[in-house]
Amino acid sequence: MSVVIKPTVSNIINLWFGADTPIRQYKIKLNPDLWGACQQTNQNFTLTRNQPIEQYRKSDKVAFAKAVLMELERNKQTLATNPRCLN
Repeated sequence: MSVVIKPTVSNIINLWFGADTPIRQYKIKLNPDLWGACQQTNQNFTLTRNQPIEQYRKSDKVAFAKAVLMELERNKQTLATNPRCLN
């Protein structure tokens, strides 16, 4: 069963904010680039309301997912300009 997921707003929200289940852990294992972008974004992502992650609104989750997509794009551009980053 292959669970490589497309980097869409909905998939990112489900992966990052979803309940911690074995299926989610499997998706994380098969999508290390996406999970790494989520972790990187989480370090830099702040809300003006300073709410814990459990109290994020839908709009907050969408903003987070869009930031993850931007991080993924930035990572792709870095690899395209500097292929030695793979080592």
